[in-house]
Amino acid sequence: METLPGNPMSGAPDPSGAFSALAAEVRDALKRHCYRMMGSAQDAEDCVQEALLRGWREYAALRDPGHGRAWLYSIATRVCLDALRARKRRQTLFGPSLDEGAPGTEPWVEPWVGESADDIRLAFVSLLHGLSPRARGVLLLHDAVGMTAAEAGEALGLSTAAARSALQRAREALPPRVPMKIDLPVAAYVDAWNAGDLPALIGLLHNDIVMTMPPWRRTFVGLGAVEAFLASVWPRHDGFRAVAVTANGQPAVAVYTKRGDGPYLAHSLHILAGQGTVSELVLYAPPLGAALFTAFGLKTVF
Repeated sequence: METLPGNPMSGAPDPSGAFSALAAEVRDALKRHCYRMMGSAQDAEDCVQEALLRGWREYAALRDPGHGRAWLYSIATRVCLDALRARKRRQTLFGPSLDEGAPGTEPWVEPWVGESADDIRLAFVSLLHGLSPRARGVLLLHDAVGMTAAEAGEALGLSTAAARSALQRAREALPPRVPMKIDLPVAAYVDAWNAGDLPALIGLLHNDIVMTMPPWRRTFVGLGAVEAFLASVWPRHDGFRAVAVTANGQPAVAVYTKRGDGPYLAHSLHILAGQGTVSELVLYAPPLGAALFTAFGLKTVF
């Protein structure tokens, strides 16, 4: 089994410690990049590990250490593209699974814990996943890393013309990004769930709210549709507990439910967006929602 890059016990060919310093400097940003490529925090971590391992092996051949950051991003993007191709092959052979974007055909994105960077806002990353993986890679290398189209193409084995074409398609597909504004009654949302007060919860939602439920292919548009859905599932549970958390730098709420005299069990993760009222609600439904509690470091029994 190979040791990880930068491990002093690895005997790595890095006597000056230059690669270890580079890896430490860019690791967090590299994980955000891989998350935007993969749509999964765990897959992003796996891709970062592989990218750093490849970088450690190849660092001695890097002609200009001053370009080390862009070089590592190039490696990480190729690792992500390989992983996405492998994911597609698995889905072709065995069908999609809950951790690979199913059921339904629309891309969905697993939430990211903790950070508030605008480039991992859930809506933005979801839009990225409407692009082809290659266009996504070119766009991110161009915009986030600062490469020219020619440099991004070279990094991904594309001609300059193909890279420019991919960049143009990505630009046309994505709307202009606007700064994230957060002004939501999160405490009232939590209180409504804890009190089992459906009317109070509905009162916090915008008339034109859009609610999606990854990974299931379900979208509810408008207050009436959301209220009807919640009213249909609310009586199935005998109590709720809710806890405010943060995901993708946005307000989020972890909801636990119970039946009868049993304990409160992890149920769903709700990510909120809007100004004043909740106009967008991404509700990660069971069993995916409950599975995310562990990834977020949340207890699964309340």
